[in-house]
Amino acid sequence: MRKIRKKPKGYFTTGEFAKLCDVKKQTLFHYDQIGILRPELTGDNGYRYYSVYQFDTYNTIAMLKELDMPLSYIKKFLENRSPSSFLALLKEHNSQIDEKIAELQWLRSFVNGKIGITEEGMTAVHGDIAIEHRPEEYYIFTEYSGGADGIDEYAAFADHVAHCHQNQIYSPYVTGGLIDVSGGYDESDYRYSYLYTKLNPEDVDYTPASITVIPPRDYAVIYSTEGFGPIRSMLDRLLDFARDNEYSPGDHFFEDVLLDSVSYRSLDQFTVKLGLPVSRS
Repeated sequence: MRKIRKKPKGYFTTGEFAKLCDVKKQTLFHYDQIGILRPELTGDNGYRYYSVYQFDTYNTIAMLKELDMPLSYIKKFLENRSPSSFLALLKEHNSQIDEKIAELQWLRSFVNGKIGITEEGMTAVHGDIAIEHRPEEYYIFTEYSGGADGIDEYAAFADHVAHCHQNQIYSPYVTGGLIDVSGGYDESDYRYSYLYTKLNPEDVDYTPASITVIPPRDYAVIYSTEGFGPIRSMLDRLLDFARDNEYSPGDHFFEDVLLDSVSYRSLDQFTVKLGLPVSRS
């Protein structure tokens, strides 16, 4: 490097260049040491000076790092740089950017779904019954033929989750259960006939799994903010509500968990939502 006695015009000290790049001076020192971005000039006093043209080089290095490219790979590219190799590099990573955008869009959808579910659980009033209209919905169902035995049920849940993962289903909705209106419960307990996962509409086209589409319809819904203990009695309450208000009940209750172990330590604190499809007689 050419030695100089004072700062030349049009050049930046390490501190000035670091401020321009919004980066720490130590980062520039490190880049200088490993040889991927050395100052264009060095003064007799050891001061380093960067030119304005090196700002684009820094931006490119920062961009490549954002794409998880190792510094050793970046150094190798810069040591053999050319317009054609730079163009090939940009085209290669352009497709990676598309993948990152798709991942972030999915993550936003997942987080927004969790926000909606959590807000609904936080505002739920224990024991209140209401009519809720739902738009078209999409579900993955797996049949469950076991009884109410906990071990059997847990194995079925594990199989259902594995089925979803094998089909690229990662839903913000907790696995739910269908309870048959006819024969799905007795005086003391209830059991599931199917397990299900609800999907966000934008996720439907990304899975090869068989999707069940449920058209828009009304539900009589009731919340338990005391876990699963009150659910058995709430099944009767929903049926009584439907009949008292001249609704015809559907074939299944939908049991959805809104607030679970992510929000509470105890099962008795979970917020569970029961939904019974209804229509006017």
